[in-house]
Amino acid sequence: MKKTVLAFCLALIMIIAAGCGSFQFSEETGNYIVTAKEALEMIEDGAVLAAVCEADDYAGGHIEGAVNLPMSVLTVSEPYKNMLPSAGEVEAAMSAAGITEADTLLVYDNNANMNAARVQWTLNVYNNFNVKVVSGGMNALEKAGADIVTEATVLPEAAYAAGDKQKKLVVTYDYINILLDKDDGKTVIIDTRSNEEFYAGTLPEAIHIEYVWNNYGSGAYKSVQDLQSTYINRGLEPDPEVTYILFCKTSVSAAQTNTAM
Repeated sequence: MKKTVLAFCLALIMIIAAGCGSFQFSEETGNYIVTAKEALEMIEDGAVLAAVCEADDYAGGHIEGAVNLPMSVLTVSEPYKNMLPSAGEVEAAMSAAGITEADTLLVYDNNANMNAARVQWTLNVYNNFNVKVVSGGMNALEKAGADIVTEATVLPEAAYAAGDKQKKLVVTYDYINILLDKDDGKTVIIDTRSNEEFYAGTLPEAIHIEYVWNNYGSGAYKSVQDLQSTYINRGLEPDPEVTYILFCKTSVSAAQTNTAM
């Protein structure tokens, strides 16, 4: 269970280097991200496209064929904002959207990939890794040839089944202290918040990788090579023996960084 235990409500995401979301770049885009062009091809093959935005924004215009999947239906606000929902709440939200765990789900937003990545991470926590973020979101999809429409796409209600919670994707502050107490150099903490938030106060030994550094100016995720340069320039290099812990205020920018890594 995710716990926000600091006074200013930090949310924590843990990445085990040998597992999902590892800081290990390759020549490929990665398992979590697809380009807009790739997304449109996958839709032709049956993938489900979801616009991760609130209902008003969806009604104002969305990619043709996309169902609406607001981030808010996959978060809870107690005891703090944007907490992880229960398995039952995930099942209810996804079923209402007409999506099953067997669907290849492509999520996009218009918010620097943040909302889409948070939805992806939430579903990953409940053992659904059949979810990909469309890099660059709505703007990229439109540039790739997708049409913007206002007519809603509504799928028949489905029966989504959440899997077992992947505890390796969430960590508590108490557990961080245990790792740091070992002092073996095998734990790296990454603060994904803004410069202003970082310099106002952060966790001991945290390295600052602001989430916006994962993107180009267009809003699309950087290429694998450019992401690698960004992280290496901050003193981070892939190491299969290291546990990487990401945090932010409400696990949104941390999720966006998790997708990049």
